[in-house]
Amino acid sequence: MPFTSSSPDPNMSRRSPRAFGLAAVVAAALMTATSPLAHAEGVTLKVFGGSSLDKLAPRQKPDDQARIEKEVIDGFLEAYPDVEAVEWDAQGPQGDGVQRLVTAMLAQQEIDLISCSAYHTNGTYIRRGLLKPITGMTDAFADRVEPSAFNAYEQNGELYGVPISTMSTSTIYYNKDMFAELGIDVPETYEDVVAAAPKFAEMGVIPMIHQGANAPLWPMWYFETFSQASGDPIEATSANLAGEGKFNDEAGVEAFALIKKWVDDGILSPESLSVDQAGMRAAFVNGKAAMYYGGTWEIPALRDQVSDFEWGVFPFPKMAGTPGDPGHGGGPDNGICISSSIAPEKMDAALGFIEYLTRPEVATLYLAPEEPLGTSIKGVAGVQADYAEVLREKNFPATIKFLDWIWPSEVTRAVASSIAGVVGGEVTPQEAADTVQQAYDDLVDQGQWPPK
Repeated sequence: MPFTSSSPDPNMSRRSPRAFGLAAVVAAALMTATSPLAHAEGVTLKVFGGSSLDKLAPRQKPDDQARIEKEVIDGFLEAYPDVEAVEWDAQGPQGDGVQRLVTAMLAQQEIDLISCSAYHTNGTYIRRGLLKPITGMTDAFADRVEPSAFNAYEQNGELYGVPISTMSTSTIYYNKDMFAELGIDVPETYEDVVAAAPKFAEMGVIPMIHQGANAPLWPMWYFETFSQASGDPIEATSANLAGEGKFNDEAGVEAFALIKKWVDDGILSPESLSVDQAGMRAAFVNGKAAMYYGGTWEIPALRDQVSDFEWGVFPFPKMAGTPGDPGHGGGPDNGICISSSIAPEKMDAALGFIEYLTRPEVATLYLAPEEPLGTSIKGVAGVQADYAEVLREKNFPATIKFLDWIWPSEVTRAVASSIAGVVGGEVTPQEAADTVQQAYDDLVDQGQWPPK
């Protein structure tokens, strides 16, 4: 799930006549597929991916992936004949991706576009000045992209990339057969979940379980509750990180209190603290737990492992008395960004490539083979299933950027450990929020925040 632009004036992209000219040229290009942007003759675009996953259709077999990538690039070269070639360099293990890009940039390797995961874009690339802001430059084709996907590439009012991938979100998985047997309707509110909990307990079934031993997954609960407690989790988090707000203000404390409520109301089992991912899935698959909460990356395992009952999904519900709406952590897996070191004469070609990748018929070439639940580009067919329809109708439109894409790692760890303490009854919500604020204050005192 779970780095600042080198431009002296990031707003220049919106004010300069050149920027407005680019938007107009792109708009004209969209009038017909045979009207390419004007480019410098013989342009070669160099796309850099930090790892072997930073490609189009990365989960396909190598031969299929290469074929799909070639088909897309060949189509682009045909649509934009003044571009001579596109060279896509993506290799190596995922864990080395950031270092590989940073090393290449320090070595002044020619890089025009970057295949940029939303996680690394927010956590490293923007803050290290590796990306060029493109605010206003995508307006002519922005309506092709899901709005909830764009926010993963926005920071401090600037846009740094365009999402071109499958999307994830967070949801509650439930045993549909068990719910039907007990006469329980799909919950619409938190009160509905509270009312159902005793019925599961009477059956000897855990109402809800979580992979609590997997610490990095606890913050997902905070994303949900802080969204409702704050009203605008991204703005509030940005203010906290800028020192203009506090992680232990009223909303921050309430976010932890709302998590504790799931335990106090007999829904979330405290036994979750010792359960790992395999144990959580096993409890659900074997009918020992009625519900669990997680990301859409859980679905392949459920497809493979559940055979004795039908399962479904419903969104993390609205909790009574909270000022904000539900916001489910998630976002696009990958995007395309423009390198801060790009030569000015290549900007038109780079924007043209981004525009081409957002055409629905092109996006279908590289996204449909991934069998997506949802995609950042509109018009790409997804998996046809009841759970997929629920996710597309209810979860994805209310999806917010994973907050640990924004937090420094020290804050992420403090949130994770504090939630475990709250669930286990070892710390109060106030103490939990104070721990998170202290983690932030320590970074500031040590000169490690804001990033240099």
